[in-house]
Amino acid sequence: RKKGEVMAEVGPEKPGWISVHNVSQHLLYAIVVSEDAKFYQHHGLDFEEMWKSLQTNIRKKRFARGGSTITQQVVKMAFLDRNKNIIRKSREALGALLTEQLISKTQILEWYINLAEFGDGVYGIKNASWHYFQTKPELLTIPQAAHLTLVIPSPNGWSVGLRRKNLTEFGHKRFTNIVTKMMRSNYITKDQWLACLATGNFGRPVNSYQEVIQQRLTPQFETDELEQLEDDTEIDMDSLLEDELIDEETDQTESYNKG
Repeated sequence: RKKGEVMAEVGPEKPGWISVHNVSQHLLYAIVVSEDAKFYQHHGLDFEEMWKSLQTNIRKKRFARGGSTITQQVVKMAFLDRNKNIIRKSREALGALLTEQLISKTQILEWYINLAEFGDGVYGIKNASWHYFQTKPELLTIPQAAHLTLVIPSPNGWSVGLRRKNLTEFGHKRFTNIVTKMMRSNYITKDQWLACLATGNFGRPVNSYQEVIQQRLTPQFETDELEQLEDDTEIDMDSLLEDELIDEETDQTESYNKG
């Protein structure tokens, strides 16, 4: 709702809704490793991430890092506004705890993929799959799943590469981060991971591909190198994520106030 007006109605009985069972597992895996790695372990809140967010926000003296779980994001998208304040975050946290008691993890994921924005004013994975790739959600490939997932935290800003079919510098790092996490979580094989890096920029190699190939020729290329690759893209991603989310929140607030 905006100023009391109903903007849209969504739900399992509404047009455009899609069951989680009719969506590529690659997409679900990509979302979990990217947005909430402990999704299947926590009960709505990830206290470790909340503590990291608290430390970051105190250090920066602003709401720079959210640390929300997938469940919290569902509550926010379905019931709350976008304002960053303690009252809204408290409602989000309480709502997440209650949601986990009422519905299953599978149902939470279903709400998530149907509510999420993917840029270009596109909401829901059914619409996003067709808008960007002219395909059905159940047919999404690993690279396509990673491309859609990488825009979720900041859909308007990060969908630029998706629209142009050419990853931005940050998009290269975020894509690499997602598929590397998928491989390290055993959701995809090493061969699939390498194939993603070789073709991840819409048929072209991502920036990290040549480096990975060179390292792979050495006997040391195993756990340590993969962890370093993941850490490098994670650090850069978090830094840019904080700044872009703040900019997006500011733009949305200004747009709302003008409306």
